Amino acid sequence: MSNQNLTASIKSLPNTPGVYQFKDEHGQIVYIGKAKSLRKRVMNYLQRQGYELKADLIIAASVQLDFIQTKTELEAMLLEARLIQSHQPKFNVLLKSGQPFLYILITSSKTPELKLVRNQQLKGSYFGPFLEKGPARKVYDFLLKTFRLKQCKKKIENGCLDYHMGLCAGSCRSDFDRAAYCQRMELARMSLKQGHAKFLAYLQEQIEASNREQTFEKSRELHGYYKAFASVFDALDTKGVNNRKLDHKDIWILTSDRRTLFLFDEVNGAFKRREVFYFPFMDDVVQEQAYEQLTLEHMTSFYRSHIPSATIFVNFDLNDHERELLEKFVHEWHQLNYDVAVTQPVEGHGAALVRLGKLHAQQDEEKRLSLGRQLRVLLKLHFEPKTIDCFDISHKQGLFMVGSCVRFKNGEPDKEGLRKFHIKTVHQIDDYASLREIVARRYADATELPDLILIDGGKGQLNAVQDLFPHAEFACLAKREETIFSNRIPEGRKLDLKSFVGQMLIALRDYAHHFAISFHRSIEKF
Repeated sequence: MSNQNLTASIKSLPNTPGVYQFKDEHGQIVYIGKAKSLRKRVMNYLQRQGYELKADLIIAASVQLDFIQTKTELEAMLLEARLIQSHQPKFNVLLKSGQPFLYILITSSKTPELKLVRNQQLKGSYFGPFLEKGPARKVYDFLLKTFRLKQCKKKIENGCLDYHMGLCAGSCRSDFDRAAYCQRMELARMSLKQGHAKFLAYLQEQIEASNREQTFEKSRELHGYYKAFASVFDALDTKGVNNRKLDHKDIWILTSDRRTLFLFDEVNGAFKRREVFYFPFMDDVVQEQAYEQLTLEHMTSFYRSHIPSATIFVNFDLNDHERELLEKFVHEWHQLNYDVAVTQPVEGHGAALVRLGKLHAQQDEEKRLSLGRQLRVLLKLHFEPKTIDCFDISHKQGLFMVGSCVRFKNGEPDKEGLRKFHIKTVHQIDDYASLREIVARRYADATELPDLILIDGGKGQLNAVQDLFPHAEFACLAKREETIFSNRIPEGRKLDLKSFVGQMLIALRDYAHHFAISFHRSIEKF
């Protein structure tokens, strides 16, 4: 399907609630969204081309549009969540963090295994889910060690080293006693399934006995197990994740420049930062409306894979429809046994939490001033780069070859540093030669060289240009695994996608890509 046919498909969408799916030329889903009105929502992607990075990337990657109508917007929201979890489209970035909960599993195989898993795909008995990962892992390790349940994949007649240390179940030996093993596994099952108070009492007795014997190291270890089992049993006795309402409050803070969205937690009176989302750079034409949609999209995407507290505080406006939709969605999606309320408090404890969140957000935003310092450490530089240029090439099947260069100063886009290039010396598909041409043209005046030149691509692109200016600092950012390379780090470093410097570099690369696509589309029309 051509772009014209894609546009025609968008214009023919019904004005009903539903879910839409953008697909590439191979039929792979690249983005899934929901809408109160399919036609109105998807038309936004056409109208925002050239102004919004997300719209440019999705339209450029898509040749086909499918949709599913629903009766209500809430049904669309629930269907969207199921489809995203199933297909994991590349532009639905937020859900790729996966399932945050853990389960303890006893498989139903002939020789059952004890496993710690993040989903319920295997057959067996599941205990959980557990929101607190540390206690769940500690209980799992305790059960493996106490009941000698670790299975060995080796085959050693006299047993492996772990077997002789009392850790392995002995499955590596030819005389492995499967019946005795299954009996021990059943005891582990019973400790999780029932008699929680008796099991904790047993652990307490062991702690006291160890204290009397003055084996305090063992007492300390047993006390750790006691706390872990108490936490896990509490989760099991209160149906897992639904106990989060008792002592948690979620606080969402949008910064005054609408560039960053923070999520803070108050847990038992303790205040801590939980997540931070850096919004992409976009044109002022769509900025206000786009940020409103991004805020709600980040919240709903986050709560698809995380349990909300009963009270969610925000410092920004949500209209009644958006607020009620979010409340109903999280309640039905997670099958909660408590109601969720999203509110913008103006007084009392809630307002105090929001003020505290704003203060923490302001302090965190000061990290922008330390971007140069973070880049110096990441790239092993001898100085802190303040000015960064990023290059990208865009073409369509070898036609309309163009290039772009965007400049950032101290983490902010510098519009005076933007450059667009028609490729003049390359007459066939050769990204390396095209890139080499525009880099040389950009710095015909050597005084224009920035502190750091970032290339969108891998080592091939980097090798094509870095000899042009031997004294300049070059780096490249490969998309596949978001890994950055340079002469100082030839082995590469995978970016931490939750760090400020990681998200800033990706935003810079994507901004250059957006700028190139916008220029390419503008000349393609003529």
